[in-house]
Amino acid sequence: MNRDPKQSGDQLNAFLKAGDPVEPSALSGEGIDSALDEIGAEIISRSRVTSWRTRRLSISKPRAALLIGFATIGVGAAVAASSQLTARTGHFQPTPQQIAKVAKASPEKAKRMQSDLNAGGPGEYLNPAGSDFRAVALQVASDIPWPTGYESWRDFLISDEIRMSGDGYLGTETSGALHGWFAMSAFYAWVLAWRHAEIAGDTEAIARDAKVISEAPNWKAVTDEEKTNKPLTKNHHRSRRSPSSLFSWMLPYRDAVLAGDRARVEHLLVTGFYGGRPTVYDPDWRALETAHPEWRTLSSSELNQEYAQYLASRTS
Repeated sequence: MNRDPKQSGDQLNAFLKAGDPVEPSALSGEGIDSALDEIGAEIISRSRVTSWRTRRLSISKPRAALLIGFATIGVGAAVAASSQLTARTGHFQPTPQQIAKVAKASPEKAKRMQSDLNAGGPGEYLNPAGSDFRAVALQVASDIPWPTGYESWRDFLISDEIRMSGDGYLGTETSGALHGWFAMSAFYAWVLAWRHAEIAGDTEAIARDAKVISEAPNWKAVTDEEKTNKPLTKNHHRSRRSPSSLFSWMLPYRDAVLAGDRARVEHLLVTGFYGGRPTVYDPDWRALETAHPEWRTLSSSELNQEYAQYLASRTS
């Protein structure tokens, strides 16, 4: 039976309120509000790093998030076990239009809202711990194509989101951010598919894969996030130290593919480029890393050599 996300959210809020050990009046007042806003802004300004990728924070309302954190002390286990928890929260990031409207009356508030949007991505906040997260994630990914044989990459990404939530590495994240992760995974899959077609000399597949790769920077998952940050342009991939666009790393891959330069593509795959690495999304490589815990002590260049050998072994 489908649940009403708003109703589920109201029920969860009521549950939290009932278990809140702090009276609302104790967390009100100008001094408390200011302090909470400053702490929340600091939380948002820092990226959360996991063992294998840097994630964008997914907290849009610092004060509300902190208050919920205070309210759940002592009742976290009960909330986690609640059947009311679903992936859809019914809470959304502000849109650029909403921010522009607020800016007329309160420029500082609009600035904080824009910072939250930049940090967390657009769309609805999703809870990977929700029982229906897999179904919701598949809906989010429904407009993104994966090459034949790489659908497991999409499923692996979903499973990893769920696992990271269970391990405490990940709270809520926006649908826009999740959409972006799917786009990154699919793009790398298409690049590898193109490489395999090149090795096999399959001209039809080469042309097909190159077309998808050339169109990828215009996927909605990409453009939605680019609208909240700096737009993707042809010059944004030149600096690895200070990328000005979330998806600029796609461009050198695209250019190398369209030039038919497989050596360049393989160099990019092995050395990586800011914004992500194919190793993040490849379940076979991740399984290999798990089987070799000693690799955790390797330098970046040594790990690149391991990946180069792995890549060389993949010809199909």
